[in-house]
Amino acid sequence: MDLANRRLEIAELVRATGRVDAAALSARFAVNAETIRRDLRALESAGELRRIHGGAVAHGTLAVEDRVSGRLSQRRPEKRAIARAALAEIPPFGAVFIEAGSTTGHLAGLIPDRGDLLIVTNALQIALELTDRSRSTVMTIGGRVRPASYAEVDAWALARLADLRFDVAFVGTNAIDPGWGLSTPDPAEAAVKAAVLASAQKAVLMVDHTKFGLRAACRYGAVDDVDLVVTDSGVDDASLAELRTRGVAVRLAEPPAADTRTTPRSTPQEEL
Repeated sequence: MDLANRRLEIAELVRATGRVDAAALSARFAVNAETIRRDLRALESAGELRRIHGGAVAHGTLAVEDRVSGRLSQRRPEKRAIARAALAEIPPFGAVFIEAGSTTGHLAGLIPDRGDLLIVTNALQIALELTDRSRSTVMTIGGRVRPASYAEVDAWALARLADLRFDVAFVGTNAIDPGWGLSTPDPAEAAVKAAVLASAQKAVLMVDHTKFGLRAACRYGAVDDVDLVVTDSGVDDASLAELRTRGVAVRLAEPPAADTRTTPRSTPQEEL
């Protein structure tokens, strides 16, 4: 197939399915990865699609939300590595917030058994795990519990957050795009996320590479509203460069090749 027809078919695939995978395109058209990258760059310049890590999406593609019970098992090695890399941000004492989410959920199982922390969360499963295994004081913020995320939201949650301040907040996101910012599909979750960012002295965003380049319906902050982004090494160079340009620190976590429950092979990389 010649170049013009291949690019036409790629554009049609994106319109039909909403998203294409670069590796799958390479196999489909029997061309190398660099050829597909050039195709996607050309199609993006022509306004046919928007490139993301590992492929491309149709313009206007929004992040969707699966139930947290299913998300906990997705990309487990990357999420555990991110949690291990974020663990260094736990302060020697004080108050921390751990937001509901599949990536932040892995952090709860790694926090040392210490009695000098106040840990606040809006996630029921995180509160239960910490209560069972840690001497830290554990609080939830109350509110309506969303079935999709087990997160406490709405007026009660927002009223409690207005009276709290955290040394460090560990937060997640459904989508991160340098232009659009941080976003989530649900307006109630967006309101809580914004309130958490406003209450934190330091905000640590824990996000795997698949969330980069996506947008969701409800924007709750800019990328530079967080102080540190902890992500896995699958994130693309363009996203890292954009974060660096905006003054956001980045820490890359590399999961072990074999046993994902052991110590990482190397120290996480941090850059400005």
